Amino acid sequence: MASSFLRAAISNNAFWCDAICKALGSPGEFTATLWFHRRGTPPFYPDAVTLTETEGEQTETIATLINSEKRDWAIKDSYAALDLAPLGFKLLFEAEWIGMRTPVSAQSPTTWRRMESAADLAQWEAEWSKANGPVTQKIFTEPLLNDPEIAFLLGFEHGKPIGGGILNHHAGVVGHSNLFAEGRHRETVRRGLIAQAVELYPREPLVGYERGDNLDEALRAGFELLGPLRVWLKEA
Repeated sequence: MASSFLRAAISNNAFWCDAICKALGSPGEFTATLWFHRRGTPPFYPDAVTLTETEGEQTETIATLINSEKRDWAIKDSYAALDLAPLGFKLLFEAEWIGMRTPVSAQSPTTWRRMESAADLAQWEAEWSKANGPVTQKIFTEPLLNDPEIAFLLGFEHGKPIGGGILNHHAGVVGHSNLFAEGRHRETVRRGLIAQAVELYPREPLVGYERGDNLDEALRAGFELLGPLRVWLKEA
């Protein structure tokens, strides 16, 4: 049975996906077992996130969704519990949910700044795009900056941006995501985000998900494994 910590990490992630869509003027929908969006989400964001291990009901809802419109569909299988191949999906990637129950702040030479204006967000996006490549469709919008439970953060050394990320506070945990940095700064940036989470949302656990080298780096920073996830893709 899934731990309450894992369930909180999943709920936090679904909230973040919904917040992105809501800020674009098109929120998703929640059921007891699934968060989903009928009309399509921005790049890098799934069309559905499973919230429980209730396989049958979720598969039926996903089948209904993909039959409603012919386009690409991405599903975040939060418990790595679904077999969506019979519906025409292919496994895009596997990853691990991670958590840190008691984040600890560490001293760092990095100076952090929270993005508060449209100009700040444009600077953050420009730096984020260097790591993720250009994106033609809008993802991050100014309403997100007005939510005290969401923080866009940019780290500087000697006045120059070296990386950043996003924190979101929901379900009693703080999600950290969209971490970006030059290779030699990645661990510095992740530890800096941990410190920012401690400062902005004291005594709250930290969660997220990673894979590959980024997962190894997160474990070195003090995160623990919470459970596997899968992302499935069905192309139009």
